[in-house]
Amino acid sequence: MYLDFKKLGGIVVKSKKKTITIVIVAIVIIIAIYFLISVIQPPSLNNPESIAWDETGLRFLISNTGNGKILYTTDFNQYEVLINEGLSSPRGIKFRTDTLYVADNTVIQIIDVKGAKIVESITIPGSKMLNDIECDKEGLLYCTDTGANKLFIVNPHTKEINSFISPLMTKPNGIVFDGPRRQMFIVCFKPASPILAFNIDTKTFSIFKETLYDNLDGIAIDDLGRIYYSSWGEKCIFMIPQEQNRTIIWQKDLKAPADIYYHLPTNEILVPLFEDNEIKRFKAD
Repeated sequence: MYLDFKKLGGIVVKSKKKTITIVIVAIVIIIAIYFLISVIQPPSLNNPESIAWDETGLRFLISNTGNGKILYTTDFNQYEVLINEGLSSPRGIKFRTDTLYVADNTVIQIIDVKGAKIVESITIPGSKMLNDIECDKEGLLYCTDTGANKLFIVNPHTKEINSFISPLMTKPNGIVFDGPRRQMFIVCFKPASPILAFNIDTKTFSIFKETLYDNLDGIAIDDLGRIYYSSWGEKCIFMIPQEQNRTIIWQKDLKAPADIYYHLPTNEILVPLFEDNEIKRFKAD
C-alpha cells in the first residue's frame, strides 16, 4: 500500500485552517452577541451610591459606582444613562445650577447635565478615595476622603483647594450642610462613629453627637431639622428628632445603606442599597 504523504499533509493543513476559521467565527459571534445584549439590556443599578435631584430636568440622578455610570430616572422603575464613559468610580454627587459635581476617586468631575457630558476635571492632590460631596450657599465644594482621612474644600471656579484633618475624623464618609448653623455634619465608616460638625467659618471640627453605631455611610437633614444617618453595621437608618436629645431606629433591615438623600418635594428619604442594587423610598413623616 502506497501513501501519498504530500497529499495527506495537504489535507491536514486544510483541516487546521478550517478549524482555525471556525474558532475565529465563533469568537466573533460571541463578541457580537455580548455587545448586542449590552445594547438591548436596559440600564440598571450597579452599586448605587448617591442620589441628587436635577431641578431643571425634574429627574433623579444616581451614581453607579460598580460600572462608572451616572443614571437618571423619574420613578425608580426605569433608568436611562446620562454619562456612559469618562468616570472611574463615581461616589458622591451634588447638583447645583445645571451642573453635577461628582467625587470620582481622586478627581472631582464637573458635568454639564443638559449636555450630558464631562466639561472639566479637577484633580485633588493628596486624595486617595473621594467619597461624598456637598456644597455651601456660596458654592464651595466639601468632599470627604475615606482613604486619606481628609476633608477637602474646593472652589470650582478658582480651583483653589484646601485640605483639613482632625484626630476626631477617621474614614470620613457622608456629609451634609447644616445651613442655619453654618456647619457640615460628617459621619465616618468606622466602629462607633460619632457625628462630627465642621464649622465652615472657623474651619474647626467638633463632636456633634457620639454614637455606638458602626460604619456610618450617609447623612441627611429634612425640612424640620431632623437628622437621618445610615449604618452598615446596624443595617438601618437612625433619626435624631428636632429636640436632639435622643436617637431612634427609624428604618431597619436595610443591607448596605449608602448616601441617603432627603427629597423635599415629596418629603422622602431615599436610600440607595449598595449591595442589593435597589433604591428604597420612605416618607419622612
